[in-house]
Amino acid sequence: MPGVAYIYELPAIDILNNRAIMRIYIDHFPEQDELAKTLASRIKKQNSDVNVTTYFEQRAISKNVGIEHSKLIEDTERKVINLVNESDIIIPLISSSYVEINSSSLNALFNDTSERKDKFIFPVICNESNWSSVNWIVRSKVFPQGGRPLDELTVYEQEKSIKELLQTIQNIAYNKPQQDSELKVVHRTEKIVFISHDHEDADFAELLKLQLEKSKITGWIDSERLKIGQDWREEIDEGISKSIAVIAIMTPEAKKSEYVTYEWAYAWGKGKNIFPIMLKQTPLHPRLESLQYLDFTNRATRPWDKLIQSIKDLL
Repeated sequence: MPGVAYIYELPAIDILNNRAIMRIYIDHFPEQDELAKTLASRIKKQNSDVNVTTYFEQRAISKNVGIEHSKLIEDTERKVINLVNESDIIIPLISSSYVEINSSSLNALFNDTSERKDKFIFPVICNESNWSSVNWIVRSKVFPQGGRPLDELTVYEQEKSIKELLQTIQNIAYNKPQQDSELKVVHRTEKIVFISHDHEDADFAELLKLQLEKSKITGWIDSERLKIGQDWREEIDEGISKSIAVIAIMTPEAKKSEYVTYEWAYAWGKGKNIFPIMLKQTPLHPRLESLQYLDFTNRATRPWDKLIQSIKDLL
């Protein structure tokens, strides 16, 4: 894919010691052929027994048997439907073409699949697209975290995202329990503050949580976009609904993030108190502009006391 390079190699990971062959299907348009082949190769390198299939391979098979063009499309789509139904993990490579042209029957299939508990869909956002308008993508755990396209990231950030995807596959293979201690806090008490942030600002979000805890205020950070699974939006909705307030950490990256926008907009609709924090200068959404934000751009003069007192006034 133009603008995307993969120059680092990860250590091999044996992801399937304790289970039968895992079936993974990478769905994509021709413009993502190289990325699909790279992902397939790296997943297979982790374990030689894993079964990884790409759309590129299916298209090549159909072409080789000499099917005419109209029937080629029909034949390939039928194979894709079968692969989605048979696979444990589906990795769609999301591009503008993918969002705009993908057939209604495949979108319906992905919608149904995203609601199943025995399958996982992990969309990879490759370039700028209107993916937030597609229900099954919004319901899924996307990579890179935060929904920023790969082609807008540095090589290091691209590699980090791929590593996170491979680690997610490993966790599923081992059936490791996901860390949901943050989620349990939501169920134990309503006196919590939901911290909305882009993954690029995770370090500051952790610092903010520590500052809140010093004042006996419980902060909830969505450190992994919640536990692995397909229903992140339901969990986010519940977390915000049980919060007394939402702190929105605003940066240029957060403004682009579909997740951050969803979180504060949902909180707004629920009538929650929203405290925007300007961590890096960026234009705010008109709705957030109507609120008085706290200026945290200067590290030496950050108004911690004012933020803490504003939240204490709600308790």
